[in-house]
Amino acid sequence: MKLFVDDTRPVPYGFLLANSADEAISLCEQHHFDLISLDFNLGFRKKTGLDFIKEFINRGLYVAHINIHSDDQIDVRYIIEEINLAIIEGKLNKEMMITRISY
Repeated sequence: MKLFVDDTRPVPYGFLLANSADEAISLCEQHHFDLISLDFNLGFRKKTGLDFIKEFINRGLYVAHINIHSDDQIDVRYIIEEINLAIIEGKLNKEMMITRISY
């Protein structure tokens, strides 16, 4: 299964949509995803993709591949840094693939 976390873009074929960070966490707890494609901005004054990643890590969830499709270059860097730190600390699998493909 593939999860698409975004509040504005159309959902690519084959993905399940989560419009918010909380919804994405809930879905990750209920299903196993092979790929999560994540935007940083998830709505005005709402939790972000970075908030999602932090909660994902804190809950000990797993995914083989994370794609970050955000156009916000600075915040993409924050997400990647958070993922890399979690890998170094052993909280995420070092085999996790991280890509940046936009939709």
